[in-house]
Amino acid sequence: MSKSRIKWRFFILVIALVCFMGAMPAISQAQQPVNLKFASFKIGSGHFVMAGIMSDIIKKYLPPGSTVDALPKSGGLGNPKLLGLKKAELGLSFPPTAKWAWNGVNPPYEKKIRNIRAIAGGLDSYWHLGAVRPDTGVKSWADVKAKKMGLRICSQSKGSLSEFAARQILGEYGISVQDLKGWGGNFLLKGYNEMVPGLKEGAIDGFLMLATPRHPTWTELAIARPIRFLNLEESMISKLSAKYGFLRSIVPAGMFQGQKEDVVTVGFPTCLLVREDIPADVVYTILKAIVENKDKIQAAYKAFEAFDPKTAWKPEKVGGVPLHPGAEKFYKEMGWK
Repeated sequence: MSKSRIKWRFFILVIALVCFMGAMPAISQAQQPVNLKFASFKIGSGHFVMAGIMSDIIKKYLPPGSTVDALPKSGGLGNPKLLGLKKAELGLSFPPTAKWAWNGVNPPYEKKIRNIRAIAGGLDSYWHLGAVRPDTGVKSWADVKAKKMGLRICSQSKGSLSEFAARQILGEYGISVQDLKGWGGNFLLKGYNEMVPGLKEGAIDGFLMLATPRHPTWTELAIARPIRFLNLEESMISKLSAKYGFLRSIVPAGMFQGQKEDVVTVGFPTCLLVREDIPADVVYTILKAIVENKDKIQAAYKAFEAFDPKTAWKPEKVGGVPLHPGAEKFYKEMGWK
């Protein structure tokens, strides 16, 4: 057989192979098993509960063999950092913290985190709530400053948004940790399991930390001992909103035992972030699973009733972080964007 004929047959074989491969159905990355780490917060927290139920639901929508593991870390403040370091694929955060991470606001972020994208916002309602024992005589955080009161104020663990925001709020009132200690008080960082005993034993005078509707720890605190919930002044809310991106929020009367009136404070909803390198079809599937199972998620996590998928894409609900293309596609197909 001549060399020219061999070359010709080889050419025909290559063409046939290309045509055959072209006729095969495309296998998308989403059809392969997917392994996702979902960053939330500590075991027992609302974020851990929400991430846990979401993980179970999402896994059922992904290809066989896929895994979605809810990680009991690192909170709304720390989760953008985990995504930035590629130690997680998904993470719960808040619009202010997501915005700080995107823009590299220091503290708490030493540099811009630009490999994050948004899936959805408005997943629940969080408030930064303050309360004191009535026998302290405190009716506003301004009283503490004016009278140089040595209160022992408790927030959540070091590095949490509760701690960070509590420092910001007290700071706007002109109260530092050093001030509290100098006046005979303290700024305490405790786990949930330490708070109720501390209040009962008289070792804690007040609290300044995050709360969700019917938050179990706040519920226990209000039952354990009478507490007075503190409003933030409108001028203070305006300052916190302009400076940190917090929103004016209302804790409805009766949310917790002994709370006879609405409490005016600041708050923000939870948002779901994802790494930008996660395939669009995977993110599309994640969002679809969440939207189609809103009732199941709400049954396990009451605060999820605030979630409105028709508006979950809005910039103010995700801290201005760009939507992931997979999420963008879903919202547009549903006619919501």
